[in-house]
Amino acid sequence: MSQPILSVRNLSVSFTTNDGIVDAVKKVEFDLYKGETLAIVGESGSGKSVSTNALMQLLPGNAIIREGSSAVFEGKDLINTPEKEMLTIRGDRIGMIFQEPMTSLNPYMRVGIQVAEAIMCHRNVNKTEAKKKVLELFELVHLPNIEQAYTKYPHEFSGGQLQRIMMQWR
Repeated sequence: MSQPILSVRNLSVSFTTNDGIVDAVKKVEFDLYKGETLAIVGESGSGKSVSTNALMQLLPGNAIIREGSSAVFEGKDLINTPEKEMLTIRGDRIGMIFQEPMTSLNPYMRVGIQVAEAIMCHRNVNKTEAKKKVLELFELVHLPNIEQAYTKYPHEFSGGQLQRIMMQWR
């Protein structure tokens, strides 16, 4: 069998609070193989977001990833990767699709511009090339009137359309 592209072992995360240390995630383990889809499911407050934010190094300053935790992505230790290097991984090699995409998009910016900025951040393309790529991607996820969709604001899309916009840019 092939190697997993992401292997998480013993992921444990705690937070320092005014009342002491609070354990949020205890010993999460999973493997993800190329071509697979992984869904992390659980009740509200069960640690889904904390787990995924830990993998992306997006936890707040009071978070503690416990010793013995391991997350290896394409042979790279995500937990100990320097921030500068994480910038090249986060959003380009690894991304998250949040349940509520309205919280991920700037409500004052047109959606096409936001997706184009993400493309330009991770690819060596100019604005014209980025817009062309955005329109291709909008067509790929079956948004109606892709030229018009490029100029719309987030509130002008349904929740399902916004989720498709958020997950397809890569």
